[in-house]
Amino acid sequence: MPVEDDNTAVDGESRSRQILAGSAILLGISTVTVVFLMGWRHVPGWVGESLGTVAGIMSTPFFMEASFFLLGLFIVIALNIWRKRRAGDEFVSIEIGDPDDRSDRQA
Repeated sequence: MPVEDDNTAVDGESRSRQILAGSAILLGISTVTVVFLMGWRHVPGWVGESLGTVAGIMSTPFFMEASFFLLGLFIVIALNIWRKRRAGDEFVSIEIGDPDDRSDRQA
């Protein structure tokens, strides 16, 4: 039978916060990307032309798929590092008995 920890509610809350943080990051980056792709046409001069070139390169299928993959990987790694820092050190000390002590062995 599985044994439930006392930290079940805390773990559920932590998982919800992680999902919320990841979703917020993804939504923010998606919003910036959409604004960039739709708004570069309104920027005058060579800056607008440069942004248009970058937008064209970014929206090609290979680069877009690769950037979504790298973005997702970055979010997962960042949330994992954040979770580990928040959880603290998980060092466990294991006591090993004297190897000459044979009281626990059968003859």
